[in-house]
Amino acid sequence: MKKLLLTVLTPSGCAAEAECSSVTLFARDNDAGEGGGSVGIRPGHLPAVIALAPDSVVKGSSGGQTVVSVTVSGGFAEVRDDKVTVAAESAF
Repeated sequence: MKKLLLTVLTPSGCAAEAECSSVTLFARDNDAGEGGGSVGIRPGHLPAVIALAPDSVVKGSSGGQTVVSVTVSGGFAEVRDDKVTVAAESAF
């Protein structure tokens, strides 16, 4: 089974990195408060750049178990070539 590589980066360095079968994150609403919501990413996902909601959780799972769960201060996620790279100001 193909896997995704999830990497969470902050100005301080790599906050988390894990291989997983799916990633769930929360997209930011637009200025009118519309859109946004949960986004699921699996291997083979089309390339994308997603603005993240403030104080949202980025979760990587494999085999039905959570591998990594990180709260980020917002930021962006790039999906490309079975890699999900999150850039955030902070992660905890």
